[in-house]
Amino acid sequence: MKKNMRIIKKSITGVLFTFFAIMLTISITLLSSKNANAAENYVFGGPKIFYYDVDQSDVNQVATDLVNLGFTTAKVEANTAGLGFDIGLGFPVSDMIDIETSFVYLGEFELTATTTGPAESIKATSSGISIPIVAKIKFGTGDTNFYGKAGWHFWKQDSEISASKGKVTLWGKGNDPVIGIGAQWGNFDVSYEHYSFSGVGAGAGVGEGGMSAVSATWKAEF
Repeated sequence: MKKNMRIIKKSITGVLFTFFAIMLTISITLLSSKNANAAENYVFGGPKIFYYDVDQSDVNQVATDLVNLGFTTAKVEANTAGLGFDIGLGFPVSDMIDIETSFVYLGEFELTATTTGPAESIKATSSGISIPIVAKIKFGTGDTNFYGKAGWHFWKQDSEISASKGKVTLWGKGNDPVIGIGAQWGNFDVSYEHYSFSGVGAGAGVGEGGMSAVSATWKAEF
């Protein structure tokens, strides 16, 4: 069941990303003549609550790696949520389109391992970062609008679990799609984003489904 839900989630992510890419292309083509009317550049930032799509199957590989070091058994658990933030710059292209880039702290991911033969309790934490570049397409007037955004993020996360019989290195880096939706009232935004991660498991702080975030953002023009 969980596997099917992940396949559905990945399919929805792909459809949404394709939709926003098409909308971006159409909007740039139709609205390029309005560039002179674009608003001022702005800085933005705020807190994010992250959900890590991690279940036991994601951390089983870490347990296997610990057993391969020589432990008799190993059980690994992981947290499923964390608190992060972002700070970035926005560049209006037209009345409807902004280009945004930012630095995102993805929160603290924690792995706890319990082993036998010998008995040890081991804890490892890691903090990931991401630099997304997205196009934000706004539907509304002025500073009150709804929007969708899509783009790419460049991420890195690493840590290691040190035990008496050796170390298990957990790391990941890459670049993958990011999509989101939100609403703006004046200089305040609320939004939902989904960050995809390919070719990496829970050892780098993320499950197969990626990360989701709920964000509150303030901005100021400059």
